[in-house]
Amino acid sequence: MGNSLTLTRAVYVNEYVSVLRKIGAPVDKRLDESSLPSNIEEMPQFFVSTPTAINWVAKTGHEINPMELGFLAAQQATVSSLVPVQQAVVMSASSGIKRLEALIGLLLYEDRSLTVKIEQNAYYCRVKITSTLQGHRYQCFEEWLNLQSVISAMQTVAGANWAPLEMCFMSHIGASTAVFEAFPNTRILTAQQHTSITIPNIDLIRTFGKTAATALQQKTSPIVKKLHHEVPRWNLPDYLRSLVKAYLADGNLKIDTFAEIAGMSTRSLQRNLKKNNSSFSQVVQEARFETACAHLENRSMKVVDVAIVLGYSNAQNFSRDFRRYSGISPRQYRNQKLYDIH
Repeated sequence: MGNSLTLTRAVYVNEYVSVLRKIGAPVDKRLDESSLPSNIEEMPQFFVSTPTAINWVAKTGHEINPMELGFLAAQQATVSSLVPVQQAVVMSASSGIKRLEALIGLLLYEDRSLTVKIEQNAYYCRVKITSTLQGHRYQCFEEWLNLQSVISAMQTVAGANWAPLEMCFMSHIGASTAVFEAFPNTRILTAQQHTSITIPNIDLIRTFGKTAATALQQKTSPIVKKLHHEVPRWNLPDYLRSLVKAYLADGNLKIDTFAEIAGMSTRSLQRNLKKNNSSFSQVVQEARFETACAHLENRSMKVVDVAIVLGYSNAQNFSRDFRRYSGISPRQYRNQKLYDIH
């Protein structure tokens, strides 16, 4: 079960969707046939199942070498793929090493199945990234995006043409010609025991084009370990609640569908939720309420628009359920939030 309880934000899947559309792959047809939300391109900040997304990408882009497809999608991923708050966290760091630490913290929060380890010596820093998807046939899709995120962060300090000394992939699929052409001075290895990227120390101590010899410290590894331990692994109710939010507009909220996504039988899902003092109906209710609150805090959205996004046929039913859950109407909630702000 642990391997399947992994989530990724739709924005990263959409990097693949964009590439697949450009090459003429049957994206819409495959989405209709899959367990992914049909409107995934319209909801970049929602979570979707990582194994489900990877299998969908592989099936939809089966005519392309997976390492080539991963590379093409990664080329579209930059720091701008992060939500504004996350961009601010990375860009406010004053040196390469600080931006790397900030990025790793975000990676660990975004994908709670990851483990990150930093190895340092006098000349370089190697960032090792381990995922529960280890051994998956198409693990390279995730590997490319994780490695590219580090590259993108380093390019904000060292320039757009910056490239690492080495990139290692656990995937047994060989790198394509396009990959070697894009990284002519980078050693690229596949079928390795770990996913990693190696960065020269001279680049890590850069501070917006300058160097600060004191910026690189041996405290980096402990900081990363601390970040990792601060992020709790997904428990089943939290995992499902985050996942359900992406399907509210579709209205596809059958327990059988989510049991399949989680990699268990419907009975096992119900039993595991009960052990966690929860139920599927409770998870759905909580997901609706949390999503509703987030949208209601956006003053530009009308209550009826919030209702539609949540899968309601009309605003009256939404208002009734919201009041039943919270004790106040959507408009009262919005007014209270506006009052709190002022």
